[in-house]
Amino acid sequence: MKNFEKYIDWMYKRDEKKGKHTLKNIQKLLEAFDNPQDKIKVIHIAGTNGKGSTCNFLSNTLSKTSKVGLFISPFMECMTESITINGVKISEEDFVKYIELFKPVLEKLDAEGYKNTYFEVLTAIMYKYFYDQKVDVAVVEVGMGGTLDSTNIVKRPIASVIVTISMDHVGILGNTIEEIAMNKAGIIKEGAPVFLYPKDEHLYKLFKDVADSKHAPLYTFSKDEVKVLQISDHENDFDFRDYKNMRTSLVGVHQFYNASLAIMVLDYFKEMFNLTEEIIKDGIFTSHNTGRLQIISKSPKILVDGSHNKEAMDALVNSLKVFKYNHLILVFSILKDKDYEYAIKELSKITDKFIITTIDNPERAFKLYDLEKEVKKVRNDVVAIADRVEAINYATTIAEADDLILVCGSLYLVRDVIKFVKNK
Repeated sequence: MKNFEKYIDWMYKRDEKKGKHTLKNIQKLLEAFDNPQDKIKVIHIAGTNGKGSTCNFLSNTLSKTSKVGLFISPFMECMTESITINGVKISEEDFVKYIELFKPVLEKLDAEGYKNTYFEVLTAIMYKYFYDQKVDVAVVEVGMGGTLDSTNIVKRPIASVIVTISMDHVGILGNTIEEIAMNKAGIIKEGAPVFLYPKDEHLYKLFKDVADSKHAPLYTFSKDEVKVLQISDHENDFDFRDYKNMRTSLVGVHQFYNASLAIMVLDYFKEMFNLTEEIIKDGIFTSHNTGRLQIISKSPKILVDGSHNKEAMDALVNSLKVFKYNHLILVFSILKDKDYEYAIKELSKITDKFIITTIDNPERAFKLYDLEKEVKKVRNDVVAIADRVEAINYATTIAEADDLILVCGSLYLVRDVIKFVKNK
C-alpha cells in the first residue's frame, strides 16, 4: 500500500526530539480520544529478558477463549506485527486510517510543544485500535523500563507482570540493579495484582514494598516449584504446582520459568476468561516467540537468538548445551550500548568460527573495523564481512552437515537474517 510506507517514514522521523521524556505528550494525545487505554482490560508486562516469551504464552492461551490484543516490540519484519488480535496483524489499511485520524491532533500538539515520538504514536494507535475492536483483554509489553514507558499511560491494568531484572539500558533506566528494578516497578498500580518472576530476597523486598504501598497483592513462586521432566532442542517438559506434564516448544532452561510465570497468571484469571487446565496446557505448548532460540533452517541448521545483555547471553550459552552439533559457526554483531565485551568473551569460548558483520542502525551500531578490534582482544581468527547477507551466505558455504550456525547479538541482525532466509 503506497501510503503505508510513506506514513512509516513519517513516524520514524518523529524521533528527532530532545529533552527529558515524560508521559505528558502521550497523555495529551490519548485525552483527545477519550482515553481508550482506560476502557479496556490490560495485562501489563515489564522486565529485562523474557517479556516476549511471557507475552506470547499469555496471549496465545487467552486467545483460545477470548478476543485478545497483543502489543510487542521490536517487530521482526513489519511495524504492523507489533499490534495483533488473536494472532492477526493490524492491516496496512487500518494502520494508515489510524495515522490519518491521529495526524491533525499530533500536528496541533507539536505546535504546542507536546511532540509524540514514533513509539508514543504506535502505543496510542494500539490502545485506540484495541478499544475500537472491543478486545476482551490486551496483553501489553513495555517498550523500555516501566515508569516512563509510553505503555504505562494505562491507569489500572488487571495485572502487572514483571519478568527477570538485569543490567540493561544502563544510564537510561538507572546505574544500579536497584534503580533499574524500581523503574520496572513503575507499572505496579493501585490495587492491581502483581505477578513476579523469582527474585533474590533483596529485589523481592523492593517489589513487595512498592506493591504494599499500592495495596496491590503480589504473587511469585520459587524455582524449586518447577520440576524439569525433559529438555531438548525442540521442546521442554515440566511440572509446575498442580499443572502436570506441561510442555513448551520454546527451548532453553529459562523458558521453564517464563512458562511457569505465565501459568501462574493464567490460573489466577481462569474464571474470568473461562480457561481450563487443558486449554492452558495447549496454549503454552503452541506459543512461539520469533527470533529467540529459533531454528529457521534445518539444512544447514541455523539458530537465531536476539540475546544482547549478560543474563540473556548466559541463558543462550546454557541453552546451547541441548543442541547437538559438530562445529559451532557464529554470525555476530551487537550495538555499542550493549555489554559487547561480555558477549564476545562468552561466545569465543564455545565458537569454532567467529564471523562478524554490521547492523542497520547507524547511531548505535559498531563500524565493522571497530567491532573487529574488540573481538581481536579475545581471539585473532575472526572473519569480518560487512554485508549481512554475504556473512550468512559465507557461514552456509563453510557449514558441514552436522554443524550449527548461530546468529546472535542483536534483534536487528536476527530480523534481517530471518527475512533473508525466508525469502531465499
